[in-house]
Amino acid sequence: MMNRNGGYTGNWLMLCGIVTLLLMGLSATGYATDPVLAQFSRANQYFQQKKYDSALQLYEVCMSRGIFSPDLYYNAGCAAFESRQPGKAVYYFKKALLLAQEKGLPTTDIEHNLHLAEQQVKEMPEALPPLIFVVFWHRFVHLFSLNTWMLLLVMNVWLGVLLWMMQRRAKRTRLAMKYVFGASICSLLLLVWITVSAYLSTHPQNSAICIAPQSALYTAPDSQSQVIMQLYGGVPCKILDTTGNWCKIQLPNHSSGWIRADAVKLL
Repeated sequence: MMNRNGGYTGNWLMLCGIVTLLLMGLSATGYATDPVLAQFSRANQYFQQKKYDSALQLYEVCMSRGIFSPDLYYNAGCAAFESRQPGKAVYYFKKALLLAQEKGLPTTDIEHNLHLAEQQVKEMPEALPPLIFVVFWHRFVHLFSLNTWMLLLVMNVWLGVLLWMMQRRAKRTRLAMKYVFGASICSLLLLVWITVSAYLSTHPQNSAICIAPQSALYTAPDSQSQVIMQLYGGVPCKILDTTGNWCKIQLPNHSSGWIRADAVKLL
């Protein structure tokens, strides 16, 4: 009887091992044959071969299939920069920067390449320099990722609830608990402000980049209207209104006008 049970146990273990190996093989095969990953790998090979246009096309195919990765947009920005498309380079680097900031990833390389791409933009409208407080606040907000700030906010809410319950039960130390509870409320309001700021900075509303190599800015949504100026790829703007195939945009120097919708792309 013991030999028979031992044989059954050995067969079951062997069968489980075979099934596990089959499942691992299927998973590995599915991972290796993933068309998006294969295209991303092929795009990287094209980039190493200095076929930047082909690499950029495959990166854009991966984006069209719903891949939102800082690495993907960063590589696309490098390919666009090398293929002398500053509009797309600035757009992809800024997109990579927003995604990296949202996830709390390092942004030094992205910011460096974005600065190089912006230097290639012709006639970049000059914006007013930000205030020192705004710069400090932006850096402070991005010390942690958006998810980290949200976690701290939730923890602070639970701490506030706990302190409120302790305050109601405490009698001798009620005054001290009031001060602690008040400090908790203040920190809660500060964390709400920080979390909202982090979300808005990583999810800019109506912010766009001019991706067309060159496009005219008109006074009205009509190609027969007066031309205000020529915009080049890489110029940042904010979309104020849309009608048909036209968008009304505002430039960093606060001048505004109408441009064809396919010349700009939302971040």
